[in-house]
Formats: sequence, C-alpha cells, structure tokens
Amino acid sequence: MRVGVLAAVASLWLHLALARGHDSSMVSLWRRQAEREPPAVPATQSDPSYDYAAVKFRHGDIDLHAAEYAEHSGWEDVGQLGALTQYRVFRRHKKLRRRSSEEPEVAPAAVEHVTELRQGRRLYKRDGWPRASNDTAWHEIGDPLFAQQWHLVNSQEAGHDVNVTGVWRSGVSGAGVTVALIDDGLDYSSEDLLANFDYDGSYDFNDRTKLPTPRLTDDYHGTRCAGQIAATRNTVCGVGVAYGARVAGIRMLSKEVSDQDEVGALNYAMDRNAIYSCSWGPNDDGATVQGPGRVIEDAFVAGVERGRQGRGSIYVFATGNGGAAGDNCNFDGYTNSIYTISIGAIDHADKHPYYSEQCSAQLAVTYSNGDGRGIVTTDLGLRACTSKHGGTSAAAPLAAGIFALALSVRPDLTWRDLQHVAVRAAVPVDTGDADWAAVAQGRRYNHKYGFGKMDAGRIVAEARAFAHVGRQTRIVVARDAVDLPIPVLEHAGGESDSLVRSVEVTREQVQAAKMRGVEHVTVTVDMTHQFRGNVEIWLESPAGARSQLATTRPRDASRDGLRAWRFMSVKHWDEDPVGTWSLHVRNALKAKYTGRLVGWQLTVFGESSLPDPAANGTAPTMPLPGEDSPGSSASAVVPGPTHGSELPDAEAEVPAPGTVRKSTAVLLSVLLFGAGAVVSALAVVFYMCRRERQLSSARWTALDSMDDGAFGLDGPRRRFVVDRPEDHEDAGVFEFADVEDHGEHGGAVAGVDESQRLM
Repeated sequence: MRVGVLAAVASLWLHLALARGHDSSMVSLWRRQAEREPPAVPATQSDPSYDYAAVKFRHGDIDLHAAEYAEHSGWEDVGQLGALTQYRVFRRHKKLRRRSSEEPEVAPAAVEHVTELRQGRRLYKRDGWPRASNDTAWHEIGDPLFAQQWHLVNSQEAGHDVNVTGVWRSGVSGAGVTVALIDDGLDYSSEDLLANFDYDGSYDFNDRTKLPTPRLTDDYHGTRCAGQIAATRNTVCGVGVAYGARVAGIRMLSKEVSDQDEVGALNYAMDRNAIYSCSWGPNDDGATVQGPGRVIEDAFVAGVERGRQGRGSIYVFATGNGGAAGDNCNFDGYTNSIYTISIGAIDHADKHPYYSEQCSAQLAVTYSNGDGRGIVTTDLGLRACTSKHGGTSAAAPLAAGIFALALSVRPDLTWRDLQHVAVRAAVPVDTGDADWAAVAQGRRYNHKYGFGKMDAGRIVAEARAFAHVGRQTRIVVARDAVDLPIPVLEHAGGESDSLVRSVEVTREQVQAAKMRGVEHVTVTVDMTHQFRGNVEIWLESPAGARSQLATTRPRDASRDGLRAWRFMSVKHWDEDPVGTWSLHVRNALKAKYTGRLVGWQLTVFGESSLPDPAANGTAPTMPLPGEDSPGSSASAVVPGPTHGSELPDAEAEVPAPGTVRKSTAVLLSVLLFGAGAVVSALAVVFYMCRRERQLSSARWTALDSMDDGAFGLDGPRRRFVVDRPEDHEDAGVFEFADVEDHGEHGGAVAGVDESQRLM
C-alpha cells in the first residue's frame, strides 16, 4: 500500500516537473517572439508633453479628411483610434497656444465631432475593493502594524477609510510641508519620527528650551498625534497619512500657560510651519464657555495674514470630547473661530461616536476610536507603539496630515482656499441621520458631521484644480438691541414659544462689499439667564437653512448668561446673503427658568470679487510629482535587456593597463569606505543606546517642584484640556524589541504595563 502511494506521488511529481519545464520553455519562446514583433496596437497617445484629441469623420475618404483637418488645425495625425475606422487621433504639443476655436475651418459635413482624450486615468477592479484592492503589497510598506491602520486602508469595512492609497500611488506623500503639533511635546528620538522631525520649527514653551522633550509621565499625547501625521515607512509601528511630511513639536500643554506663551506658540516659526495641529481647548465638561482673548485672536489674525509667506497659517482644531456631557463646540471660542478648521470624529463604521461634540462651526469629520477599535500610532520610546489612541485628538492630526498632502501639490493655496477645498471635497456619511439638510450648491450639512468626512483622494484632486478665491470681505449688520424676555417653558418635556428677531441684508450692502457668496456667519449674543444651559438658539438664513448655534446643556447651571459671546456657522457656505436672517431663542430643557435676550449682531463673511493678494492672483497649479511641467523636456529611459532576449556575442576586450590601475584604486577605495562605514555604524549604535538611556531618565523627571517664575511665566495663567478619552485604557501600548525576530507581520509585539514601557 505504501509503495503504491509513493509511486503515485512520484509519478505526479514527475508529471508536474515536466509540465513546468515545458511551460517555462514556451514562455521564453513567447517572450523572444514578442520582443521581435512590433506592437499589435500602436501607442498613439503615449507622450505626456502632448494634448490628444479624437476626430470622427462622417463619410468619404477618411485619410483625405484627416489630412485636411491636420493642415487647417495644426494638429498632427498619429493614426487610427483602435479598430474604429472613422476615427483619427490627433495631437498637439502643450507648448503651442490654443486657437480660439478648437475645430479648424474644414467642411462641416466631414467632421462629426471632436473628443478630448484624457490622460493619467486609473481604473480599479470591482472585486470588493472599489478604490484599491490591497495597497500593502503594491506600496511595499513593511511597517508591521500597517495592516491594523484601518483608518488608512480598511480591509474589514471597505471604503470606510480616508482613501489615501491612490494619493500615495501618484507620488504625493506630504513632502515639503511641516506640521507643527502644539501639544505636550514630541519624542523626536523615536525611530518612527526621527527622520521627519523638524528641529527649526520646534520649541518648548513650558520649559523655555529648544527641544520639545516629553518630561512628565503623561506627556505622550503629542508624540501619538505626530505619528498619525508623519511616521516614516520603516519596521516600526505603522505609517503616517503624510509619511513624507515633517513634524515640529511646540510644547505648551504640560503646564499652565500665559497669553504670551500662547501667542508665541500659535505664531512660532510661521514661515516654516505650514499647519498647526491643535488637539486641545477649554474644559469639555458641558458647562464651560471660554475662548481666546483679544491678544490670542490677534495671534490668529497674524498667522493667517503673515504665515506661509503671506498665504496664511492653517490652524486645525479638534472639536472636543464633551459629547457625552452634552457639550457643544460652539461654546469653545477656538473651534468656532473663522480662522480655524474644526474637525470632529467618526468611528470605523462612519458613525458618530459618543464623545465627539457637534456644532454649526464644524467643517468636516475624520476617523478616530469607537466601538472598541482605536487608532494605531507611535508612542513614547525608541520603538514604542500604541493601538489605543483616540478622541477628537486623533481626528485633528489625521486631518492635518491630509491637508499636508494637499499643500504638497498646491503650496500656493491660501488659508481660505484650503477651507473651500475641504467643503467641496467632503463626503456625507451616515446619510440616514435625521440632521442632514440640503444647503447651497447641492451640498448637505449635518451638525454632527459638518459637510462630511475627509477623503484624501478627493481633497488632493480638488486642491490641484482649485482656482484661488477672492479676498475676504464682510457685512456687519447693525446690532439689534432687543432686551426682551425669552418665553418660559411651562413644564419639562413641553414645547415653549421662541423669541424671534430678524435683520435684513440688502442687495446694496452686498454690492458695496463686492460679496460673491457666504463663507462664515457669526452671531454675537448678549443674554441674561437663571440657567444658561436651558437655552437653545437657531439662526435661519434667507434660503431657509437653519443653523443650531446653541444646544441645551444640562450641566451648565451658570447664572452668568452670555456676554458678547460669538457663535459661528459654516452651514450657510456659498449662500446668497441677501434677505431676512432670523434668530430664534427659546427655553428647551427645564421649566420655570427665565432669561432675557439683551441684544445680538450678525456678521457675514464671504468671498469678494476682488483677487486675494495672498494668492498673487496668478499662482499656477502645481504638477504631480514626476509629471513634466508645461515647457519642460521629458527625459527618455532606455531599457536594458530582459530575461530571454537573444543578444549577439561580442569579442572580449582586454582592458588597458591604465584601466586596471584605476579599477584597483576604485576597489581599494570601496573597501576602505565600507570598513569606515561599519566602524561609524557601530559608533552610532553605541551613541544611540547611551542617548536613549539618558533621554529615558530625562523624560520621567517631574517638574512640579520647579518654580514657574524661573521660566519667566507671567500674565493670566490657565490650563488647557487635552482631548483624549483613551487615557483610561492604555493597555494597548507596546514596544518592538527586536527587528530581526519579527513574526508574520514583521514584528514581535510584546505587551507591557504602562509604567514599565522601555524607553
């Protein structure tokens, strides 16, 4: 029995071996034959320095009509379009100026139509991955945790990711853009961040030193956010969404800060730092109303007016994690500023997580933790990682990284250009949610999701084609001094009447402001009340769009009311401002509490018909990396021989003595260089190990015993709350200890306790 089985196996093996040998010889034959034959289908649309068009002729002698068309148009006839006998393909060099009419003066009866032939398109297989099947293999990303970075490539819920692989495929990785993390420090010694760390853009405002070294036990937040943006492609953790960008650390959140510190942080190195990622703000307790003071607002203005050589700094803010406490990001003066881009969170199913705050100032959303699935990113330590990053703290840097991709192809975009790009490229999610409403230009808006989720492919494409918007203009409507009571809610759960006040924006005002369309709308409210969280406020535009400026907040029992508090809405983007704007104020939570609307004022910001000087009027669209600019010459690549090609035999040539001496010298130089490189590498390894031990000691040195006065801190002092609901569950922190002994995914993961992480 055994002998029979062995014989059968041996026979099968021999059969397969013969078949493989036969197949191999046939493939070689086919390859040699293909190399000798001309292509069956000529490549008539192959030169990127030309524009191509297909002309369909109605009847008659097609060759004659094609020759007449070429003579009159100046376009070159390059042959038939595939098997379509009535078509001819024509091309024209991109350097040549276009005629006023694309069609030449030929007999109208001869030409049926002319079609522009597009170049650079990509089609994707419809096998369950509508955008890219598995770009891990394509891009050769060896980072061991890349497969777990579902927010970049979601293999479990197809399409529920930021759609970045196509952007990477085109060569866009964020190169040339620096993102500054205003946070609690940045571990620049991490192997994931070392290559992309921007020393010149960094500073520690807490300890008045250049390097933003994490020093306290909870100074890991900025490092995690930086990893989301620019973790390099290597064998540590995963990759950043803009792995070719650089990151700077501006340490500000480890202690209380003064206005001076905050101004300095918001404007630090603003010609080098293009984007500021800010995952912080006032307390998200559902009771706080707090925003930047005048001097801080002036810092924002300085950033958007002078940052990036006058194009404007990009400030990305997390909306906040007070959702479970009933908080609303319109009570946060940082997220509802017209100078910031406010980003909320969605989970892996494109749903609204419990913690993410909603408000009318929210522009868009992107991915963070939820339903037990967190964000994988870099952590404190030489090779440390975490899978428990989350909150709107994770959404904001992910958005900042996507904006870095956009600026890498269009560095000339202004701060307002980028907001327009984000609005136009947003993709509505969870479309069954009842809050989605139709707004201007056929878009939709939701107070939980803004205009929708960020899609890196759409944003980069929109950025490449975007024409600069005109300069900013505004219409300030006269203050409505109301001083009327807000109707009382008779019983909890009931419906109260609203106090409704209206103002008019006239056509004459719009013409005087030269306003083309609305961007931001602000409403400044003065109100007294016995229970501030009892009030709900809506703004209705002339088109009927309703922005919820204030939601009820059960925890906000303040009797201070609102004193010149400025709400903001982006829901009216691109509307025509002419007409009646109405404010609706009502008590909607608890019965019997009373209050008065003292006054309110409407300001409409928008785009002017005048060009924006920040854009220099005629800034060109940047070409894709690797793509020839108009007017440049393309270099030809001559391929070498392929396997199976038959090359003629050549006589062996004896090198001259001088050539031998040169070869020997080159060989000795290479050997000496290699030996020096080995010695240098050993020295670097020794130095890195010694440095890591020193930094490990420095990181965990508490500064609580130091006197703040020693650092020159003065002025009003406050502490910001970092948005990180993941802090209570850091079990997902681990370190890659040995690169050489990695398992299936390229890394052996060792789970360790938070207090025992290797540094």
